[in-house]
Order: sequence, then C-alpha cells, then structure tokens
Amino acid sequence: MNVNDVRDKHNAGKRGIARLIDHPLALASFRHWVRLSRAGGGIDPRYRWRAAQVTALSPFGAALRAAERLSWNRQAPAVAIAHPPVFILGHWRTGTTHLHNLMTRDPQFGFVSTFQVLVPESCLLPFNPLRPLIAWCAPARRHMDRMPLGLDLPQEEEFALCNRCGHSFYVGWYFPRRMDELFRKYVLFEGLSEPERIGWSETYLDVLKKATIRTNGRPLVLKNPVNTARIPTLLQLFPQAKFIHVYRDPYTVFKSTLNFHRATLDMVAFQKIPDSEIERNVLTFYRDMMSRYLQDRTRIPEGNLVEVRFEDLERNPIEHMAAIYQELGLSRWDEARPHVERYLQTQAEYRKNDFPFTSADLEKVDQHWGFALDAWGYTRRAPSGFSD
Repeated sequence: MNVNDVRDKHNAGKRGIARLIDHPLALASFRHWVRLSRAGGGIDPRYRWRAAQVTALSPFGAALRAAERLSWNRQAPAVAIAHPPVFILGHWRTGTTHLHNLMTRDPQFGFVSTFQVLVPESCLLPFNPLRPLIAWCAPARRHMDRMPLGLDLPQEEEFALCNRCGHSFYVGWYFPRRMDELFRKYVLFEGLSEPERIGWSETYLDVLKKATIRTNGRPLVLKNPVNTARIPTLLQLFPQAKFIHVYRDPYTVFKSTLNFHRATLDMVAFQKIPDSEIERNVLTFYRDMMSRYLQDRTRIPEGNLVEVRFEDLERNPIEHMAAIYQELGLSRWDEARPHVERYLQTQAEYRKNDFPFTSADLEKVDQHWGFALDAWGYTRRAPSGFSD
C-alpha cells in the first residue's frame, strides 16, 4: 500500500469540520502556531490551505486552556512523580509501539494518552467538549502501518511537547527544512542554550505530571524513540528509571523508516523536501541516534536496562515479557499476563506492510549502519524482500 492509498483511505468518508481537525496542530494555541510558523522557514504554496485550517481552528480551545491553567498553576508544585518511569527506547519502526501496547496492558502502569498529547494544555478538565469532537474526527488506525489509534490508547509524549512548546524534534514533521537542526538540538541536545534546556526539562516534567494525575499516580511507561539519545538527561531527572531498548534488523528498519517519513510528511508537513533529503535524514538520524545510545547505555545502573530483539519478542511475546519483568525487577507479572494475552489475541489478524528491497538499499545500510548490524549480531546479507 503506497502513501496515496493510505491518505485516501484515511480521508474517506470525512466531511466538513472532520477534515479540518486532521492536523495535529489544529487544536494547539494560536500563539504557539504563530511562533512555530514564523520560525519554520516559510509555508509552501501547496500547503497554504492546510495552514489556513490550522490558523482558523487554533483559537477554539483558548478558554479551555485558560481554565486549566488557572487550576494547574496552583496544583503543579504539589504533584510528585513518585515512581521512576519505565522508558521504552528504540529507533522508529523497531517495535517500540508493540512493546508499549504490551506493557501498558498491565493495570499497574500509567501512560501518556493520545488525548493528552493532542490537547496537552486542557487534558485535565473534568469535561472537555473537544473530546467527543476529536473522537469523531480521529482515524481509527495510524497512517503508516494501520496500527490501532484511540484517544485513550498510549501515545508518545514527544507529541505533547511539540504541540505545546516547540522544544521538540517533532516540529520537523511540520517544517522539514528545519529537521536536521531540530534533530541536533532536541534529540542529541547539541547547541541547546541553557534557557532552552531548562524550558525543555520543565515542559517535559509538566507533561509527565499531568499523565501521573490522569492515571491516578501509577508508574508511567513511556515510549518515545527520541529518548533513545537522551539517556544522560533522563537519568538526571530520574536516576532510578528503568529502560527497555528494542532493536530490530537494520535492513528492515531502513525501508520501514523511509515509508514512515514519507507518509508522515505527506500528512502533516507545510513544506516539501526532495526524496533524496528524506533518505539522507533517515540514514543520518539512525546512525547518530544509535551511536549515541551505544555510547551512553553504560551510564544506566546495572539491573535497570534490558535489551530486546524485536524478532524474538514478536515470535515469543509472553516468554520475553516475563523476562523483561524479571530482569528489571518489575512485580505482578502473573497478574499482568492475562491482560497481555487478551491484547495479543486482538492482534492475531494484524499484517505488516511489505516493502521491496534492492541491492542499492543493502549497500546503503552496510555503509551507514554496519556498526549496528555488528552490535546486535545481524548478518550482512542481500535479502529479496522484507516485512514492515
């Protein structure tokens, strides 16, 4: 299935306002939208209608944001994240979503939800009139891989940062000409000023505090590929945090990530970049992110990191989930197991995308990502095809 097919199916049956709320920034504040668009480097003519939609809708939640801000400013200082989070690390398209869905079926854990990341500044209101509207408009599945979506399902907290303050690499999905700059600043934390670093930490903790309230103080399981290169900063915030790193055959990751970038930019970007730049970003970002992870993983205290091969997790999920709990000292696996098994049953019919693989692709992976093949024991080979 190509990008256009996914987009057409996503849009099928939507009319009027439902189409207007397609964009993740549609419910961000007007001030935030103006700030992002001014810093973004311009909006291409082909995307002016998309920008006009966001501009028209951005004031809608102003009263809701103001109402939550009044109560939150008084409440926030007293909110404590009492339990060290469990961070799921791994490059995009390595199985992090699958593991996140498995872990968060355990009732003892909390998470950042899709609803929270879409309206991060009004997610705590007892009644938010935007919720039924978003539920009506939102697609049932992700655009790039048909995984289920839902307002109460776990989501990456990075989207909340992006839709609230802009201290996020994910702003690059909207303004891809800045993507490399944003990757350096907010993934690798290179060239970040002290005010920007403080702003990032304060906003990140604020997102997690709200998730803690929404989930009644339960320990948070957080899945965010960007965190893979942020280990030192995460350890400063949570010295006793647990980490699970998911890795996958780099050949498969390359083709799947290319599809992910193309599909995501097609859905949300305000700028067009050439396909050669997309491919260069994919090759460079993986190399730099995973090199940083291999360098920094030794900082994690013994017993607080487990590394999981995706192919093994997919083949024997119950066995490897039990091993994760045991190695990290997580309790109550026996209680969690039935919930995990029920979720796996719902996914029995799920089928991954298939992508052709060329010898040129093989050469690119060998050249740029050979260190990862060696680090995780994948054989250098020339496959005829892969599944996403």
